[in-house]
Amino acid sequence: MQLRFIAFFALLPCWQHTVWPDGTPHIQQPAVALQRVATSQAPAREQIDWRSRRLLTWNDFKAEPVTTAPNAALTSTSILINYKYGSSGFSYHLQCVFYPGKSWTKVSSGRILAHEQGHFDITQLYTRKMHQALAAYKPRDGKVEEDVTRIYKEIADQQAVFQKQYDTETNFSRDYETQAKWLEKITAMLKETEELKNYP
Repeated sequence: MQLRFIAFFALLPCWQHTVWPDGTPHIQQPAVALQRVATSQAPAREQIDWRSRRLLTWNDFKAEPVTTAPNAALTSTSILINYKYGSSGFSYHLQCVFYPGKSWTKVSSGRILAHEQGHFDITQLYTRKMHQALAAYKPRDGKVEEDVTRIYKEIADQQAVFQKQYDTETNFSRDYETQAKWLEKITAMLKETEELKNYP
């Protein structure tokens, strides 16, 4: 007998990356939270979906800069998941988004903007990994919430390590040669995972 249970959830982690005016970095690690929502949609907010593949511009950084903060910019991205499980089986919807209303800048450097685009692209890579893991998942009655949370946390943790590696090796965009190599690497990884780009 199949358990007739339907639940909708939104997992709302947020990766925030800031750069001080002198190039000194400050990283806020992504927080993973499971939030129950009343409908199948995540809470409404302005967001740019990566799948539109419109490159970010500084005009997308719409939040008011914190004038007292020493950092030059702040970027916010998330992987959103909305899933349900019931008599019709397990299904999910994913989004890789950038939040204009939570991102701001005091600079107009093309170099820093390209670096921030790299962070958004990395979030897309891990959205595809999430799709791969969820597509292979075999739901267990009474364990779906636990299992999806575990899968999500594992991939969010992997993303955090990769984002940190990107910042460390590029010296937060200040190492021009390594930054260029990383952007090539990210582009190649996006091409290699194209079969996963059409996630639900």
